[in-house]
Amino acid sequence: MPRAVNAEEKREEFIDASIEVIAAEGLSSATLRRVAQQSGCTTGSLTHYFPNRNALLRDTLRAVHANAGERMEAAALEGDAPARLRDVLLESLPLDEVRLKEWRVWLAFWSASMDDPELTAENERRYDEWMGALRSLLAPIVNKADLDGETAALLAFIDGLGVGVARQFVGQKAMAQAQKACEETLGRYLQRFDGPPKPS
Repeated sequence: MPRAVNAEEKREEFIDASIEVIAAEGLSSATLRRVAQQSGCTTGSLTHYFPNRNALLRDTLRAVHANAGERMEAAALEGDAPARLRDVLLESLPLDEVRLKEWRVWLAFWSASMDDPELTAENERRYDEWMGALRSLLAPIVNKADLDGETAALLAFIDGLGVGVARQFVGQKAMAQAQKACEETLGRYLQRFDGPPKPS
């Protein structure tokens, strides 16, 4: 008797395969056939869960955001406000293989979304959520008048740091050096928030 298939687990397998393909080969390589091949299944099996490539790509992007969001929510549970900010930012950056793949997926989608209204809308929703999270983390440690500017500056800073690491494709040593520099640069940036916030 064939083993019953857990539909949710199977969807996650296909999404994981999609992440692997996009992170290693780029978004254009993430065809239904290539993702099915990566997962060790047939294209017909994949289309049972994802009727077309757009559905697969949309759910891949959502999964990457959800996975990162869960880790960052957990990182925000303990410590004082500066510690929570630091821990969430460290969790957001590509400082291990999982997060590096996430960043490479995001970068692939950022580029592709310029020509795809559905992906553009999806990216904008997730970006708005991220900006809202940063704003909430900064609110206890900067004065109200500076909150919007500090949030925008931090968002740009984290994007720059993340891209700087995610573009390192040449060997483990180069990646380790980039990740160490990323952590040190973040530490220097966060020194600006040492001490109590100035009064509004």
